[in-house]
Amino acid sequence: MKKIRIMHNYTVFMLTLLFALTTQTLAGDDVGDVVKDLKKRYEKFNTLQATFTQTTIWALAGDEQSVSGKFYASGKNKYRVETDAQTIVTDGKTVWTYSKDKNQVVINSLSKAEQSRTPRDLLVKYTNEFDAQLAEEKIFHGIKCHEVVFTPRNDEAFVVKTRVLVDKKNSFALRIEQEDINENVSRYELDNYEVDKPINNSFFQFEIPAGAEVVDMR
Repeated sequence: MKKIRIMHNYTVFMLTLLFALTTQTLAGDDVGDVVKDLKKRYEKFNTLQATFTQTTIWALAGDEQSVSGKFYASGKNKYRVETDAQTIVTDGKTVWTYSKDKNQVVINSLSKAEQSRTPRDLLVKYTNEFDAQLAEEKIFHGIKCHEVVFTPRNDEAFVVKTRVLVDKKNSFALRIEQEDINENVSRYELDNYEVDKPINNSFFQFEIPAGAEVVDMR
């Protein structure tokens, strides 16, 4: 059975996109304002803490799996993702990936390529390469939401559609869902946002547990 993998840049980008849509994105219900404010809002981003649920649905296998955890970000490329099975931490230079079941820590350098693909860069790339439109109002967990739909300008793109649900009353992004060319779906839901709450830099250093196997790939 396939396991959900928390890919650090991809997951951070998805969570950042949700964050960027949480405030001031739907003024006037104009999709142009949505995208402009999305980019502007990210420029104000300092720190973010949230809980999240990631659900993956494999269309061919008819299999669905979910994982929940906590997400922390600071600046352009410091972040920490914690789930029951795995913890991923980077201070912007080094990435620690800890698998709890194996009691193993894999250490990598954050490559120049990865450093150049910060969440902000990914966000700009995404909004530049996808067209956005406002769909009909949706009800999500009893809440009236705007639905923002992104579709790629490239007909050969792997991601064929992204849907974002935003609380109409509070301009709070509740969910982002992506569908790929194989009809597989990846869905992220955030809760318990705390924006710009100070986070000590030491939180983006990983303390290796006693007795853990260390695989240093630097």
